[in-house]
Amino acid sequence: DLNDEIKNGMKAEEESQLDYEAQMEAAQQLHDELVTKKVSLEAAIAKRSDERSAEIEDKDENEKLLQDEVDYKTSITPDCDWILGAFDGRAKARTSEMNGLVGAKEFLVGKSSLIETSKTATFDDSALAKVRFLGLRR
Repeated sequence: DLNDEIKNGMKAEEESQLDYEAQMEAAQQLHDELVTKKVSLEAAIAKRSDERSAEIEDKDENEKLLQDEVDYKTSITPDCDWILGAFDGRAKARTSEMNGLVGAKEFLVGKSSLIETSKTATFDDSALAKVRFLGLRR
């Protein structure tokens, strides 16, 4: 019958409308969540981009400092190598020079004390100061 069919149609239409409204509400809620997630991701991307820029600046600065250190090391390497290579030779030369000076001093003290002993029998501590050299005259 026609009235039952109209009632059933109206009931089906009402159920369809309620399903539609529930689906629209779920879709709107999902849309809102996705928009919130998009905004959150964009903020995170912007933050990471800033952090990455700061890291790149730090990296560039560190590379410049490293290059400065490498350049400095390169500039002092020849001098350091020379000092390391010549150290033993220079130490031996200083020792030889010191021994020569000590020997010369002892020789001069011995000569003056021989001269002093031939004149007098006492030892004079200031004998070295009295010794005159040909090139040094006061």
